[in-house]
Amino acid sequence: MFGLRFKLNRRLFLKAFSFSALASLWPKNSAGTVSFQTNKNIPPNYIQNRDVPGFFIRSANPFLGVDIREWGLAVGGKVKNPVAYGYEDLFGFPRVSQVSRLKCVECWSAKARWEGFRFQDLVDRAQPHPEAKYVTFQSADSYYESYMLEELLRPRVLMVLRMNNQPLSKDHGFPLRLIAPFKYGYKSVKYITQITFTDSRKRNYWADYGPYSVDGTIQPGIDHPLDFNKKPLPINGGEVFHPFDSRPAAPKTPQ
Repeated sequence: MFGLRFKLNRRLFLKAFSFSALASLWPKNSAGTVSFQTNKNIPPNYIQNRDVPGFFIRSANPFLGVDIREWGLAVGGKVKNPVAYGYEDLFGFPRVSQVSRLKCVECWSAKARWEGFRFQDLVDRAQPHPEAKYVTFQSADSYYESYMLEELLRPRVLMVLRMNNQPLSKDHGFPLRLIAPFKYGYKSVKYITQITFTDSRKRNYWADYGPYSVDGTIQPGIDHPLDFNKKPLPINGGEVFHPFDSRPAAPKTPQ
């Protein structure tokens, strides 16, 4: 009996030791959790680039995140009714959800369930003037993006409040972000604070500071989906769907 107990205790000890040895290989922050930081010179409590398995985090301008007590969304420019929203106001819009991929120019993609409201709801409230053909987004981290208004009214564009059945996290854009699945990820601006309707096309952050286009439409090529161990798969351009992705239902035609 003593010999059996010794074997069991030894087995448990070796198992526990193997787990602790593996865990010691991962980079950790001061709280003892895996940080996945790609730049160790940035304070670990900042939102920043992290290669988290399943869905990488990207931030052009690392910052501490939004204090919701100080946050507001201003919608204005060439509109009849400039409006301002608090966080709770956004939950008054009709809510919709969808599963779609964010495709990064770094060649990876990640899939999530997004929940929020359509851009049309903001248009209906603000009532842009006829000459307002473009929209500019400003972010809490000094990021900015621009779109043609007609692009934002496409069915799969979503103003996101929740991700994977949870409130949107600060890493992924809390309190409000945009998802446009047919555009590269740098177009899906996070931490939105201001939306301005304009009569001319503005530039975007990475067109000013990097090599990326203002348009940002996904081009044909190769994708490395994180949920497929980054194995290369061909894409046709536009919204990315792989063989293991479900497609959205086709719109119903009037009878």
